[in-house]
Amino acid sequence: MRLSADGEPMRSDVLTVGELLDGRFRYRLACFQRAYAWRPEHAARLVGDIRMAMQRETRRRYYPLGRLMIARRPGAEDVEIVDGHQRMVTLTMLFAVLRDLEMDPARADRLHRLIVDESWPEGDARRNRLTIQALSARLFSEIVQRRGSTETDPVQSREELSEPERNIVLNRECIRSELLAPGMSADIRRALADYVLDCCRLVTVVVDDADDAWQMLNTEQDTRLAFNCADEAKSAILTAMPAANHVTAAHLWESCESLLSPEDVYRLLCHIRAMTWRGKSQSARPVETEIVERFGLGADGLSFMIDHLVPHAHRLKDVRRGQVGRDDGERTSIARFIDFMTWIDAHSWAPAMLLWMKLRGPAAPDTLEFVRRLDCMVWMSKIAGIDPGVQETRLHRIMDEMERGAPARAIAQLNIESKIRGDAIHNMRSANFAAKHYAGFLLRRISATMGSDPGPILRDEVTIEHILPRNPHGCKAWLTSFRSPEGCKAHYQKLGNVVLLSGRDNQLAGTRSWEEKRDILAQSPFLLAQDAAREKSWTAQTIAKRTERLIDLVFNGFDLPPLAKGE
Repeated sequence: MRLSADGEPMRSDVLTVGELLDGRFRYRLACFQRAYAWRPEHAARLVGDIRMAMQRETRRRYYPLGRLMIARRPGAEDVEIVDGHQRMVTLTMLFAVLRDLEMDPARADRLHRLIVDESWPEGDARRNRLTIQALSARLFSEIVQRRGSTETDPVQSREELSEPERNIVLNRECIRSELLAPGMSADIRRALADYVLDCCRLVTVVVDDADDAWQMLNTEQDTRLAFNCADEAKSAILTAMPAANHVTAAHLWESCESLLSPEDVYRLLCHIRAMTWRGKSQSARPVETEIVERFGLGADGLSFMIDHLVPHAHRLKDVRRGQVGRDDGERTSIARFIDFMTWIDAHSWAPAMLLWMKLRGPAAPDTLEFVRRLDCMVWMSKIAGIDPGVQETRLHRIMDEMERGAPARAIAQLNIESKIRGDAIHNMRSANFAAKHYAGFLLRRISATMGSDPGPILRDEVTIEHILPRNPHGCKAWLTSFRSPEGCKAHYQKLGNVVLLSGRDNQLAGTRSWEEKRDILAQSPFLLAQDAAREKSWTAQTIAKRTERLIDLVFNGFDLPPLAKGE
């Protein structure tokens, strides 16, 4: 039914974005409404979804943008946004960027009037059609709502901004980048603005009691299962295809989900993007948006499903289930190296693995050599502290070499250069080793190299024990051995001072003396603890020598040369 003043406590209608911003409502956010939380990937998804909808079948005359729930208290001039404010804030940013990129003054004025009611003077709170929370409102006005402001930077540094303010800045920049991307002409931007205003619609619910509205929203959120990334990707990809493809594509997608989890299918889309467009700039757009555009799913979606998604799903299933290799022995070894990689890095190596299998097959003679070297490179890069962006570029180059036909032993990017080795050694020797994010993973890897995998670090089952304790004051013997609290602090986080123990044994060990701890370590089922128990005393020299010995064990596990003199 149409919105009307007929006394109904709740009314609904389907309104275009243009109608919602034509002046019939002036929006504000309640002080207790959650702050602006969308990130660039959300803003890019909104713009990308609208662009895809605009490019799809011309027979579809509208595009649903979800729901907007607002409350209009009796006698109030403003309406309060109860649900949909993230979308409304982002749409305001979209129109502001379109306005500031528009060279036609008349069209720029039209877009500006969607954001600002110029019948009110500068500085009047009623001038903005949307007023957000007070803490972010000033920045939003300065860099979004004011004419020409989307081309300016905020006065404050990024570090001085709150998280909602940073989200505003980042999303505005993301939208501007999308609208200035290659192929985005002035005519396309104008068509996009017209499409959003005239064809994008929201189910608009108006409630005259804000408390009732909030109660409705809370009840709905308590009982609703939200979409996740995997759900959204599936929906976007299948709906982008021609209607004649939908049933077959849905069956193919479900066949992939029968091989993998929905989350793994989503991750597979990311792997396909990495394999296909490595070395090319990536925007913040969701992976499904780029898949739809770059594979032309709007014209023929089934070829993507048949030629890419389904075959790679089978390959990833084989990887997950240890079915890569020529025979049982080789498959066991490959599965072990793949398992090792997942401990420290769950996904980044997968595109290279899948591309290897596509190019060489799962039973190529040098697949084991490739996986062994890939495992070494992934681990050494993490231990050396290589920047994730640099690591991603390295993996892209590995795939380039694979496509040129290089055998596993000849892939240069799998070599461990002296700098990576040196940085890894430095980090393993560092005084804060046990505080590093990979410390538990590396201790587990060392244990596996010794001959027994203790399993993942868990609160009760497997824990990290500092032999020289964090708090040496519980036992004066430690202060005597290491001379001072400062001497203890300099050594307790070192690689040579940590072992793995069960939670029970860790509690039992506490701050006991070395002689008492030694018995606990000797009786532990964990090899690292048994190894430490062989030491007669526990001193700074013991820790230093043990650190070097464990580093050599790490290198032995990676089939790398041991520490050299002076290294």
